[in-house]
Parts: sequence; C-alpha cells; structure tokens
Amino acid sequence: MLTRLICVFMFFAMTSCLYMVKPVKPAAPKKSIYDEVDLEGMIRRYIAKTHGNEPSIEGIYTVSGEVIRKGKSLLSSVERERTIERKDNYARVAILKDWPGSNTEYVEISLEEKNAPRYPIVAELNELAEGGGFIYKHFEPKGKVLTFTFLYDKNKPDILDGVYTETKNDVVITYKLTYVKVYPKNNNYR
Repeated sequence: MLTRLICVFMFFAMTSCLYMVKPVKPAAPKKSIYDEVDLEGMIRRYIAKTHGNEPSIEGIYTVSGEVIRKGKSLLSSVERERTIERKDNYARVAILKDWPGSNTEYVEISLEEKNAPRYPIVAELNELAEGGGFIYKHFEPKGKVLTFTFLYDKNKPDILDGVYTETKNDVVITYKLTYVKVYPKNNNYR
C-alpha cells in the first residue's frame, strides 16, 4: 500500500511540473473609425500641395546601386574593370526641401522602416552653382560621409545618377547610385 501511495504521489508531482504553454494569438489592432495616413502618404500630400508645373527633384524614389572595381589583377599588368556588387531597388527614400535658412537645400529621408516613430535623414543635397547637378553627402551608419556628384537633366526629371570614386592601393573603386522617381511621375500627383 505504501509503494502505491508513493507511486501515485510521484505521478502527481511529475505531471504537475509539466505545464504546456498554450500559444496566444496577438490581438488584432483596433480598427479606427478615422481615415489614417502614414509617412509616405503625408509626403505625397505635401509634394502635391507645394509643386507647380516646374520639374523638381522633390519626390519619392527607389534606389539602385553598383560598385565597380578597376585595377590590375594579381599576375597581369592589364587593367580590368569588373562589377563587385549590384543591388536593384534596394532602398526607398524621399527627397524634400530642407528648412528655410538651412545650409542644405534638400534632405533625403529613408522610408525603409514602416510605422517608425522617427525616420533618419541619410543624406543632404545642394545644387551645383552651374546647375545641372547636385553635391550629395551620404551619411553611413558608422559615421563615414561619402560625397557623390549627382547629374540632373531637366528633360529627364525622374532619374538622378550619382558617382563617388575612391582609390585604395592603385585600385579605383566607383560607387554608382541611380534614383528613379516613383512619385510624382511626369508631374502627375495622383
């Protein structure tokens, strides 16, 4: 009888320690009775409200990039150029006018994070004195600043092309960025 009692007690002791956690579904966000707008929607409203018929670089863009290495290979004296890395549409950004009286004309805001409380300013743009382009200062996450030269053709206002070149140990590395405007396209603000 005592062994039975001990076995029953041990059975209850072991089974009471086993606790299965039941998965809980997160509650669905409460639907608002109000129309809502995100950051990209606010930027679209701002651009549609402030622009006329004159083409502008203000807008929402997708960004593609390419890194090209040019130099001599290890056992050859012939200079070769090859693409090290290429990323198509790897980022979505907005270019907007900066505050009046600021040292910069435009700022670039990353739109990668959805519903963030804050959005990083990843670059500053200033128009060249002669026109036709911009000096673009890109801020890397670790503090490095890359200064690109951007071309801007008013006949093709939906494309910006930028180039940054650096030389390391007789090897020329060229960074190319291509911005394609997704809003507004051809001055259509819808």
